[in-house]
Amino acid sequence: MKNLVWLLVLSNSIFLFSQTNIRQGKSSVIFFPQGYGVKLLNSSGNSSILNDVSNLGFMNPASISEFENYSLGLSYQFNTSIDETWIADIGTSRVYNFYPQSAGGVIKWNKFAFGLGFGQKYNGTMDIGEIQITTVPNPDGTGEFFTPIIEKSIHSYSLSANYSFDELLQTKNKFILGFRYNLNRFKEYDEIGELVGEAEDFFHSFNFGLFSSLSLDEARNIYFGFSYETKSDFEAKFETNSDIIQNPDPDPIRPPAYIQVEQYLIGSTPAELKIDCGVDVTSSIKFLLNLTTLFWDDQIDNVKDQVEFSTSALYLFNEQFSSSLGFYVTDYKFKETYFSQLNTELNAFFITTGLKVNLNKFSVDLAIADSHLFSGDFRKQTIGKIAIGVQL
Repeated sequence: MKNLVWLLVLSNSIFLFSQTNIRQGKSSVIFFPQGYGVKLLNSSGNSSILNDVSNLGFMNPASISEFENYSLGLSYQFNTSIDETWIADIGTSRVYNFYPQSAGGVIKWNKFAFGLGFGQKYNGTMDIGEIQITTVPNPDGTGEFFTPIIEKSIHSYSLSANYSFDELLQTKNKFILGFRYNLNRFKEYDEIGELVGEAEDFFHSFNFGLFSSLSLDEARNIYFGFSYETKSDFEAKFETNSDIIQNPDPDPIRPPAYIQVEQYLIGSTPAELKIDCGVDVTSSIKFLLNLTTLFWDDQIDNVKDQVEFSTSALYLFNEQFSSSLGFYVTDYKFKETYFSQLNTELNAFFITTGLKVNLNKFSVDLAIADSHLFSGDFRKQTIGKIAIGVQL
C-alpha cells in the first residue's frame, strides 16, 4: 500500500519525468475537497448575505452595507485532522495555523460601502506517513525512514465596493449592487527526502453581486442575494534545491547528459454562483438559506459541478446574545474513477451551531461545524472557529 502511495506522490511532483530531454513540464495540482473547508462559517450559519465582518472576503459584495460603519473583524480556525482522506490511506491536516482564517473591515461614505478582506480559500496537506528508504543493495529497505511533506494553500486578498439605490428608487426597501476584486496567492511546499521544492503564483478573480431586502413591517424583512465569482487560473514555477537532473534516456556511447529542467504547477479555482435568502419570522427568529454551485466541469473534465446547500435558524435572545443551529451539505464526485471510494466517501453533512456575544463596541463570534454523524469516511471532521470584531 505504501508503495502505491509513493508512486502517487511521485506522479504529482517535479521529481518524476516521463519524457526524455524535457526542458519544461507542467503538472496539475491535486487539491483535496477537505482543504476548502466551510469558508462562510460563522455564528449565524453559512449565509453569504448575513454573516460576520471577518468573512467579508467570501461574502456577497453587495451585502457588506449591512455592517456598521468602521467595522473590523478577525477570525481563527481549527480543524481536526483526517487520517484517511483519499485513496491509499492518504490523510490531510491544516497548516499555517498562525495565519488568520479570515479578516475584514468596512467603511461607508454616503451610499457607498468599501471593504478590505483576507481569507484562506484552501489550506491542507497530503499526509502520507513514513516511507522506508530503499537502495540497490537493500531493495527491501535500509531500516531508515523519512516523512514526505506536501503543503498547499490559497490565500485571497480582496477589495469590495457597493452602491445602494434605495433613495434613487424612492423606497424603504434596499437594492444594492456590489463588486469585489480578489488577488489570490497559491503556494506549495514539498519536501521529499533531501529534495525540497516551492512554488508560488498570484492570480486574479472577480465577484459581482446584488442584495435586496423587502420590508414586511417595522420589525421584519425578507432578504435576497445573488453573486457570481469568476474562475481563475494559476501557473507557478516550481523551484527546487536541485534543478539539474540526468537525462532519463542517455546515449549509451556518450557520457550521461545533464539538462536544466523548468517545472510548473498549474491549477485553478472554480467559478462560483451563490443564491441566498433570509426571512425574519419574528423580531427574534430569522431563517437563512444558501445554495452554491461550483463549476468544476469548466476546469476539470472528470469532476462534476458541485452543489452545496446550507440553512440555519438564528435566535436573538437580546441585544447581547444570539445563537444558531443549522446544517451544510456538500459533495465532490468524479464522472469516472477507478476508485469507487472517491465517489462514495467524499460526501459531507455538517451540523453547524454558533453563539455571538456583543459587548458594547466589541463582539465575539463562536462557531462549530461537525460532520461525523452522516458524512462519508473521508469527510468526517470537526471545524471550530472564533472571530473577534469591533465597531469604532
